[in-house]
This record gives sequence, structure tokens and C-alpha cells, in this order.
Amino acid sequence: MKKVFYNTLMLTIATINFAQTTGTDYNKTIALWAFDEQEGIYPSSVLSDLSDNDYPLVIGPGAMIVPGKFGNALKPVKQPKVEIKEDKKEARFGLAKLPVREGRSVEPMTWFNSNFAALMTSGETHLRKQVGFAQVTQTKLNLGDFDWTVEFWLMPSGVRNEDGTIFEIGTGPRGENKIYTSLKLNKDLSHFVFHNQPGGGIVEIPTSISVDEWHHLAFVYESASNQLKHFVDGRLINALINIELRALPSGEEDYMSVGRNGLWNEPLQGIIDELRFSEGAVYTTNFNVPGSHSYLYKLQPQTGIKAGPKLLFDNSSADSDEPVKLGDRKHLFIDDALLEKIGAVEFVVNPPKLDKLVLTGIKGAFRKHLNVLDDDDGNVRIYTTVDDDYLAVWVSDDGINFSAPDLPNGKYKKHNNIVLHSSVGMGMVFKDPNAPKEQRWKYISDYHRRAVTLFYSEDGYEFKRYKQPVLPFRSGSQCNIYYDDQKQNYTAFHRSDFGRTRAGDTQRDFVMTETKNLLKPWPFVPLTPEETRERAKNKRVADLIPWYLDNGPLTPGGFAMEYPWIFSPNDSLDPRETDIYVPKAMKYPWAPDTYVSFPVIYFHYENSLPLTRLIVGEEERQKGSGPLESQFAGSRNGIDWLRYPRPTYVGIGEHSGIDFKTSYIAHGMVKRGNQIWQYCFSEPHYHSPWEKIPEQRSVYRLIQRLDGFVSIDSPYDKEAYVVTKPFTFAGNRLLLNIDTDAAGYAQVGFLDENGKDIEGFSIDDCIYINGDFIETEVEWMKNRHEINKISSEDEEIGETFSDKVITGKDVSELEGKTVQLIFRMRGSKLYAMQFDDR
Repeated sequence: MKKVFYNTLMLTIATINFAQTTGTDYNKTIALWAFDEQEGIYPSSVLSDLSDNDYPLVIGPGAMIVPGKFGNALKPVKQPKVEIKEDKKEARFGLAKLPVREGRSVEPMTWFNSNFAALMTSGETHLRKQVGFAQVTQTKLNLGDFDWTVEFWLMPSGVRNEDGTIFEIGTGPRGENKIYTSLKLNKDLSHFVFHNQPGGGIVEIPTSISVDEWHHLAFVYESASNQLKHFVDGRLINALINIELRALPSGEEDYMSVGRNGLWNEPLQGIIDELRFSEGAVYTTNFNVPGSHSYLYKLQPQTGIKAGPKLLFDNSSADSDEPVKLGDRKHLFIDDALLEKIGAVEFVVNPPKLDKLVLTGIKGAFRKHLNVLDDDDGNVRIYTTVDDDYLAVWVSDDGINFSAPDLPNGKYKKHNNIVLHSSVGMGMVFKDPNAPKEQRWKYISDYHRRAVTLFYSEDGYEFKRYKQPVLPFRSGSQCNIYYDDQKQNYTAFHRSDFGRTRAGDTQRDFVMTETKNLLKPWPFVPLTPEETRERAKNKRVADLIPWYLDNGPLTPGGFAMEYPWIFSPNDSLDPRETDIYVPKAMKYPWAPDTYVSFPVIYFHYENSLPLTRLIVGEEERQKGSGPLESQFAGSRNGIDWLRYPRPTYVGIGEHSGIDFKTSYIAHGMVKRGNQIWQYCFSEPHYHSPWEKIPEQRSVYRLIQRLDGFVSIDSPYDKEAYVVTKPFTFAGNRLLLNIDTDAAGYAQVGFLDENGKDIEGFSIDDCIYINGDFIETEVEWMKNRHEINKISSEDEEIGETFSDKVITGKDVSELEGKTVQLIFRMRGSKLYAMQFDDR
């Protein structure tokens, strides 16, 4: 193309008043890439657009996220080279080298040649593309004959032997068609070059920038006057007149490349931050340099963080000789954390009662991963996604009769109860205790197969998206999250498909992430292939390393070994080809130091061994890929979990006349009186069935005893003992959650620091505990020795001397002292204990 130098009008900077003309106007923002993703994110990760238009880019091997002017920024330098083994069967994922197509001169994109910096494209259709790229030539990013502004922060790194690309927008095919619009920085940093092929020329724009310093740069086009203005750090450097621009024609394989040109050459010589395209002339004369345009830097610091007591049983206290500072905490016996001696007892899971069907005959799209919440008005809500993975809600005032509310903005297809109009099928709703009222309800999910993302709502009936994702990975199943008041952080669990079963098929594992700041990108440290292999020692994992290669260069990868694997199948416990579908982990709301999980366990038929098992899933048997059940696991710190596989917490089988083959317990629980209500979604067919029976898919309520997930069970035919570790307490009553039924009993005694009975509180002084109690006060006989002396072993002591017996429940004289408890039980179930003031 002929180079054309337009007539220019150079303006004298000294004669212009320094004034702010306008601030950030999100209504005019076409796109804003803040590049605030985590440092070191992998190629194929999404770079989010913070505008309402939602025009994502994907980062390539030709750039890195590094510290920037505000948060992070994009630096077009090559990421460390990794070894990629060619797999000709995996062309869709960029792992096969492809020849140049007939009539073309550029190789199709693969992992072997995708050295772009940041890209959106309508081409490269041979690759997996799931993030939802815009067709750029049909957007206002296609700069032409209208008022527009392009601005960004730049730190030049020095003179090079070639120009550097800010952006290039082309009709495509990439590298084949020379119809494009671009902005480049001259190799000697003296001027920018704006190229608009439809407008017929190239514009050189003198500039004034320094190496290794941040500069705010703005380019403003005013279509009425055909004038292109250039600002550096808020001052008008020059204005070019007679600039006629035209938008590119629509292109089926159009693209936008940032930081490099369409052939991945001419890398920008520096670091770019907050690239913003706006419709309209945002700046017309000198202005105060704006701060960050990203909402992340306008967030108010969190105050009044909800803080619970310090964990009693974290790893640092496991081997401590100090007495446990129990205070007045309720303690659930989900494990032996508080016990020093354990006799002939067992820890037994107590499955809930299967109650009424609350939703049945479910037809159409309805995700199996439900979650349940108690709202602020005493109602129970069930959330899941329906058509196109739009999030919907059902509400009940009695926990049984659910209806779909008719929401003002809830219309979509045949639904009127939509609370989130986006593809978000991998998440759960939760209430954030630290958020302002208008953002108290949150939703976390994979968003459009791009990244783990948060949404917010004031009432849980209409959610909006925080446009900066929190994790740069796609998620394969429901994310679980809770706020941990005892750690003052948010803990979440995410599926990884990096693991492998013993048969070599995909194994579901769940990694754990933690963050103090929920809304800003969460902590992330990239791993080299060598670091990945080191962490994967003693684990069965995929051969493909690095794992981000799995989905190709234009679709983000999943989690690998970047975070600890917390929920995984156990070879010494589980049958082979069994994995964790979703952990359903949460912090128990009604007692500290207690974490509960209800992992959904998937027993595979397909790709399993031996052959006699594999046959069960064959088509002629009309089953499917396998059944699923929900088990129980407990933890004292949310990291180390003890799973009880049997009895199954919620199993398969007949309920309400339907023979269910899957049991997906919902995330969440509701407390009503002394009951905990949970819910379960079940199907009469197997996972990936050969034939579905949609009219019998159902949701039913589960009723659990308060604190009743696990109990210490004593035998019926003999007495059994357990002794606690030394502890101190606060309160004047000892309360037990216990069930002895009719013919069982229990007694409790205090021991002193030397392990000796404390007079008046010994196990033999304890009045029999007999019955079913959620909260019973323990009582002791205070004058047992005196009564025994008087009775001289009289068998009728109960009738003869009952008026002389003195009993008491007050244990305040032992408050603050180091003591132990000894339990003597027969035919009983002990669930929980607590000291309290009564």
C-alpha cells in the first residue's frame, strides 16, 4: 500500500489550559481489558473484558501477565518454552501439526505455531473454541467513521529493530487478507503508526514518551472534523486533520490481535495496561490523567470481617500437651479428635430419613447439582440451572411444596424463575457474611467455559456478574465454596480432570483454593512441567504435561497440580474406577471446628475392569456408565477429611415408588427446630444412560437429626468406655445430644489432672441418662457415699431413701480447671456435647 502522510496541525502545548474533560463512562465503553488476571497465567487463559459488551481475549504463548500500572498488565514476551509431543489424533486440541490448506499461505493454528500475545478470532474453526469470541468486524472495535477513543497505559522498554503492535484488527483469514486496521509504535519510539486500509492510508503520529516510565496514551477520533488527536499523560501532543477512516468489511474469519500482529510478529516493545476502546470523544482537550478504569480499584476495603474462635484441632495443635481449650463450644463426635481412650465403641454414620418428594416429573434441562439455602424470610430455596444453563430458583415456605416464582426479569423460554441469564451450570449460591447488603447473595461458577467467576445479588432473585474472574481455569463440575470464620478466609473446591483411574480413564479429583479477598483474583502460582511432575509423584495423572494444552490454544485448560488435591478416591478404600463427582463440602453452621462433606461417589461401568464389570454397562443391558451415591466425610480443619463410606449417607434404590439409580445430594442444609433438612436429586436411570426416564427425575427432602451425622455407638450387650483428652471449659452445665433408646443408658464422670475421679462428679455419681435427647443436662448424685452407708446395700434404696438423695447439675466449681470426661455407655448413640450457662 502507498504510504500517505496526512496534513497535520501541530498544536503548541503551552497555550492549552490544563483541564479535565470527562471521566470514565461505562455506557460508552466498547471494551476494557484491564489485564488484571494473575501473574503467570497459562496460554489459552481468558483475558476478560470489563465492559458490558463482554469481548474476551485469550492469552497466547507470546505474552505474559506481569505487574502493571494498576494491578497487572500484558507484556508481549514469549512464555517459557515447553516440550509438546505431537498427537495426530488430537488436531482439535492443537496437538497435531497441520499442513497449509489449499489456497492459503499460513498454517492453521496449533500449539506448535500459536505464538500470539492476546487474541480473539472467528477463524481457526478446526480448534475447540468455547469462550464466545465476538465477531470483531461487527462490533465498534472495528474503528471507522464515528467518534471513538482508544487509550491505555504503556511502559516502553526500549528501542528495537522493528515496530511494535498495540493492536491489529483484520477481516481474515489471518495472514492472508491485508484488510486491517492497526496501531503500532515505531521502533525508535518517536511516533505511532495508525493504519486503516479501508480509509486508504497510514498515519504517522508523533509522540513523546520515555523508556521505563508509565505513560497514559490516548487517541481520539472526531468524525465530524476528520481529526485524530493524540494525548500523552493528559496533554494534547498533536492533532491530525483530514483523516478519513472507514470500518473494515465483515469477515467470516476476522480477528483482533493485541501485542503482536496477525502473524505473531512485531511484539510491542513494552508493557501495556488497561487497554480501553470507547465510543465517543472521551477527551477533547487537556485532562487530568485518570486513575484505573477497573472496578477492582474502586472496591471499599472489607470491614467488620466475621471472625470465629481459633481452630481447636488444626495441625499445629495435634501433638500439643496443653489441655484443649474447649470453653463453651459445642463438640460433634464426628471423629476421635477430643478422645484420649476409646473402648469397644464405633463411630457410625447416621443416614437421614428419606422424606417426601418435593419436585418430580422434571422434564427438560435440569442440572443435577442443586444447592439449598434458607432465605431471610424463613423460606427454603432450591437453585439449579435449566435451559442453556441459566440459573433458576424454586421457593417453599414449608420445605415441601416448592413453586417457581414469577420474577420481573425471570423470563426465559418456558421459565419465569430465572435469576441469572448466562451459561453458568457449574456453581452454587451462597450468602457472604462480610458483604454489603446489596451484594450479600453470591453465586460462583464456571462462566461460558472461560474461568471461575463470581456473581452478586441483594436478594438472590437477580444476579449480576463481577466481570473480573477469580481463577483462570474452567471447571468441570459444581464449584463448592464457604466462608470460614475460624480462618477468616473463603475456601472453595474445584474439579480437576488431570487424574487417571487405574484403567487410564479420566478420574475426578477436587482441588482446594483459599483467599482472603473474595472479589479480586485469587492466589495463583503457575507450575513448570517439572514442578507438575514433582507434585504428581505417587498419583496417577494424564501423560499430557503441561495440562493446559488439553483444550487447545483458544480454550482455557482445567486445574492440574497448582492447588492441593483434597478430595480424591482412595485406592485402599474405594473400588477401582470410582471417583469423587462433587464433594459438597461446607463448614457446619451450628458448631465450630466442624466441617462436613457429602461426596457424590461415581462407580464407573465404562472403561473399567474386570470384564465382568465392564459388561454391565453395555448397550444391550440398557443401563449406562454407572450409578452414583452420596457418602459422608468430616473434618476439623477443612483440609484433612475422614470419609465414612458405609453406611451410605444417601444411597440408591426405591423411594416413593421410584427405583433410583443415582443420588446427588444438594449442597447446603436448613435448620428447623431440632431437624436439619437436606435435599437430594435422584434419577431412575444411570449416569449417561442408554435410555432416560425424565418423568421420574425427582428432588426429595432428607431429615437429619441436629448434629446427628455421626455418633459414638456403644454395644448393647456390654458397657463400653471412652475418655476425653484433658481440657478446660466454661459454663455451669454439661449438655449431651444422645439417644439410648429404651433399654440403653449412659453415665458421665469428671476426672482430675491425675486421671482420678472428682468427688461428686464421678461416673458412679452420674444419674442414669436414659432416653432420646437433643440437649439433656447431666446430673450427679452428691451424697452417694452417705446413701450407700445408710442403705448397707439395701436393694430397695430407690424407694426407701429417695427423699434423702441430693443431686445437682451445676459444674461451675470445675470451670477453668483441667479435667477429663469419662463416658460409660451401653446400647447408646452419643452425637455431641457442650458446656453452657443455664
